[in-house]
Amino acid sequence: MARIYKILGCTYLILFFCLPQAAVAQSTASPFDLIPRIKGVEEDSTIAITNSSNPFDIKKTRPINRPSRKTEGFIIEQTAKPLTLKEKVSHYRRFLFITILVMLIMLTLIVTIFRILIEKVWKAFINDNLLNQLLREQGTGITLAYLILYSMFFVNAGIFTFLVAKQFNIEPAPTNTGGLFLCIGGILAFFLLKHAMLKVVGFTFPVQKEVAAYNFTIIVFNIIVGFFLVPAVLFAAYAPPTTIKYVIYGTVGLLSATYLFMSLRGLFIANRFIAWHKFHFLLYLCAVEIAPLLIVTKLLLNQEGG
Repeated sequence: MARIYKILGCTYLILFFCLPQAAVAQSTASPFDLIPRIKGVEEDSTIAITNSSNPFDIKKTRPINRPSRKTEGFIIEQTAKPLTLKEKVSHYRRFLFITILVMLIMLTLIVTIFRILIEKVWKAFINDNLLNQLLREQGTGITLAYLILYSMFFVNAGIFTFLVAKQFNIEPAPTNTGGLFLCIGGILAFFLLKHAMLKVVGFTFPVQKEVAAYNFTIIVFNIIVGFFLVPAVLFAAYAPPTTIKYVIYGTVGLLSATYLFMSLRGLFIANRFIAWHKFHFLLYLCAVEIAPLLIVTKLLLNQEGG
């Protein structure tokens, strides 16, 4: 029994001293171990410092995924190149040529179809008695023929106003088409407002006959002015630059004389009221002659400023 205890004690001592040495030997590198030739991916050495106030500290950031043409739902807007001065002049000349060509075609058709009516309107423009006779033939209301002739006045007056604005470097609208329609619309709004206010005066006071005669006088004079403006538009568009201003001033003078003549004809129509109703005549001048001009001018200035 004593011999068995001795054997167990020796075995315990051998295990106690040998196992630690084996563990140490296992942790050391063996000369026969294979060393990998490709190193593992090392982590980025940059450290994100969030609480540092040093502006030179390196902060690790994620790359930004910039949108490209291949990105789904992403559209790249290509800004149009601004037009050069030569291109703007070329576009303006092309637009002007098309506009005047349309005006001349419309004039040719109107003169061909309504030649007899135009002769009557011209005689009524010169003679007051013939104007009254034409008014009696016309009766109440305005026929389609007069509306077509009247529309030619608005178109020609709008084109002339547009050319005058261009001559003095005034841009009514960003585009040529918008500027032309704005000029035509402004003149149309002015005269429509004037005719409407005359109708109101005729219904309010017992002057319906005189108001109808004056309304018809305005239409007749504007039709003739529409024909006068055709050569003025051609000269203002294609005359030499040194003479365009003289053409404009001459046309404005002719228009002023024509509308002054129209105002005198209007005074002859209302002569039996002016002597006894001076105050009402003054109200008429402010409400019907001056107010529409101021209202339309204000609207055009607001449109240009907007």
